[in-house]
Amino acid sequence: MIRLHQFEVSPFCDKIRRALHVKGQPYEVVEVPLTRVTSVSKLNPAGKLPTLEHDGLVVSDSTDIAAYLEETFLEPPLYPADPAERALCHVLEDWADESLYFYEMTLRFTLPHNARRFTPLLLAHDPPWFQRLAGPLIPWLMRRTTKGQGVGRKSPGQLVHDIEQHVAAVRGLLGTRDWLVGDALTIADLSVFAQLSCIHATDEGGKMIGAEPEVAAWLARVDAASHAPGDA
Repeated sequence: MIRLHQFEVSPFCDKIRRALHVKGQPYEVVEVPLTRVTSVSKLNPAGKLPTLEHDGLVVSDSTDIAAYLEETFLEPPLYPADPAERALCHVLEDWADESLYFYEMTLRFTLPHNARRFTPLLLAHDPPWFQRLAGPLIPWLMRRTTKGQGVGRKSPGQLVHDIEQHVAAVRGLLGTRDWLVGDALTIADLSVFAQLSCIHATDEGGKMIGAEPEVAAWLARVDAASHAPGDA
């Protein structure tokens, strides 16, 4: 049995849920509220989510989990056989995880109008007393994190402009193809989708992706190919 320890609203957890669905593997979700996040360190020293348990093995970090699923459940493949395409998948996964992630975090949780909408989702599995206490602190903590990384130092206008450039880059990568790499869904699609769908959920992101019909169609295509029943 596969057990997935997760934050429901995390794009990295969404990426792994979708990978499991594509692989056709049933799994049990263990939702970890913020009030119990320190308990994750009992599973893995890094204390990171998502964390996957399978047959006595514990794997953390979405990149490592995706690679483990690929090695363990061979069909359908999420990584191309062609070395150049496989390398491009690696680059796009890393771009999504290490760059787009901070843009979506800044957009969703530090702009006040978005923070009021998305912070309750982040705390949805915590008790009411903690929601009241932590709610006002979440945007501050997110600003501190994203400023330390760099993206959070940008003005809202520059932030939106930069995200528009990223969305345009996805459109350029797609060209006339259905998928980002090769002729089938890959880990590149799941990784970029997980971050871009968070951006799409905001008013700003909805407008910019609405202006890019090729990207909007790709998002819908990836969602249809990887959406697990019961997921939000």
